[in-house]
Amino acid sequence: MDHGSLLAVAESEGRALILAAESTPTAAVSACPGWTNTELLDHVSMVWSFVAAQVAAGTPDGPARPDAGGPGGPSEELDHLLGLLGASDPGAAAWTWTPDRTVGFFVRRMAHENAIHRWDAEEAAGGASPIDGEVAVDGIDEVLEVGMAYRSRGGAVEYPSGSLHLHRTDGDGEWLISAVDGRLRVTREHAKGDAAVRGTAEGLLLYLWDRSREGLECFGDQTVVDAWATVTP
Repeated sequence: MDHGSLLAVAESEGRALILAAESTPTAAVSACPGWTNTELLDHVSMVWSFVAAQVAAGTPDGPARPDAGGPGGPSEELDHLLGLLGASDPGAAAWTWTPDRTVGFFVRRMAHENAIHRWDAEEAAGGASPIDGEVAVDGIDEVLEVGMAYRSRGGAVEYPSGSLHLHRTDGDGEWLISAVDGRLRVTREHAKGDAAVRGTAEGLLLYLWDRSREGLECFGDQTVVDAWATVTP
């Protein structure tokens, strides 16, 4: 997805997240045990504040500390972040926990952060609307390129020993995931793994985020299917 499309997703999903969370503040979030939608929104607001600080600092050399005062509540935090992201060149410098230390990294990260947590908030509220298929495909790639490859809080990533094939059923998209000498290897191909998961792009994305397996077909070694669902933080 291009920069403008990702920025639009970050905005629409962020606003939908706020609406769902604020309309059902005490609803329990199943993917985050012990959290209600209030705690979920507090968490995401802190993420928005942190990202805004990195974009505003404009340096790849180290993380910037968010302003303790902040712009206000969740809507103000999101508006502030979107304003910074929209006004910045995607190639501009910004610290991240990956080798890609650009504003563009955070535009993509916020699109998918907001989408998955919007799904969390709406699911807690009683029913989540679908994640767009093309957004979900880019989200799968982002999970594999960022979520599984790097830890935002540091520390080594331990990968399952078995390989996994993902097959999208509502459009083009196949991935083979494995670990070689402790390093993640991902290829986009039709290939046999130790296990396989088939489903829509949204279904595969929610599986990789360990949210839901509804509507998925799973084949092969079930322990491999279970293990890969827990890698993404």
